[in-house]
Amino acid sequence: MPATPLVAAVALLALAGCGGEPVDAATPEVAASAAFGPDRAALVLTAFDQADSAASVAGDIEALKTQEVSPSLDLSIAAVRRSAYNQRPQPSFQHINPVFAVPAGEPTCFLATATLRLTGSELAPTDVSQFVLDADGQWKLSHNVQVTQPALVTARSIGGRPATSGGTALDVTSRKALAAEVFARSIGSTTSNRSLVASSPLLDGQFAGGWEVYGQQLAGVGAEVRRTMDRAEWSDCAVAVPTGTLTFLTLHVTDTLSPAPGGPATVRLEPQSPDLIAAGRSTAVRGKSIQVTRVETFLLLVPAQTVGTSLLGLNDTALTVTAS
Repeated sequence: MPATPLVAAVALLALAGCGGEPVDAATPEVAASAAFGPDRAALVLTAFDQADSAASVAGDIEALKTQEVSPSLDLSIAAVRRSAYNQRPQPSFQHINPVFAVPAGEPTCFLATATLRLTGSELAPTDVSQFVLDADGQWKLSHNVQVTQPALVTARSIGGRPATSGGTALDVTSRKALAAEVFARSIGSTTSNRSLVASSPLLDGQFAGGWEVYGQQLAGVGAEVRRTMDRAEWSDCAVAVPTGTLTFLTLHVTDTLSPAPGGPATVRLEPQSPDLIAAGRSTAVRGKSIQVTRVETFLLLVPAQTVGTSLLGLNDTALTVTAS
């Protein structure tokens, strides 16, 4: 399902739902006799649009599972739940004018950039997706974000370039440093090297800003929240473009809500909390502490020297909510 712009709105004692919803993922049997290149990737994308768009409009989670894998699947399921809560079906979608970056040989992943046509909307955002080949030989969407307007030229520059696979486009040291800095910046902080990631209205403004507002709201009712990073994952495919390497970073994080010193004995999330809706919970959650696991996907452009990495787009959603 199509991603939507990040929203900084937050509800009292409800974590800021600042993520979007993805577009995305299944695929067909294509001629095995031809080498896999942009032409066959286009067939995959066309089949995906037909199947996944129908599943998104219908709110059919089981059908989405045949088209997508995490983290995109997590975002799509959350979007279905939000749509049901709001009693408003999602629009159908179609990717148009796509370009592709495909590894040589018989790839197990590829990248696509396209314009997203949404039924009933005058908006035509551009998104970047990664598809991966599962064990059954079916292509499924794994990553998807809509890119910011200044990033459109960079996103489309992947067209016709060979992608690398295996998740090793960046060295281990760079991957660890970038993941740590992106996480820190998402909560309005930094590591010892802020220059690793360029200043971004999306990351430092909307995303970190929403987190700050949420903390202020919690403080107003005697509660607080702490976010920790559980693990970082890098996409299978990446592509070198003139200005750097385009790749996806996925962070798995946990938010812990607890009473502030001198506050109430328990904390509570109300049924209308964006995170409860995304996690499929329909009743309030209350406890001495509440843990919210979530997944965050970032599309990064990493220069040759790593310093000054640009954020091109992101998605975020809650996965689970538990009380203790």
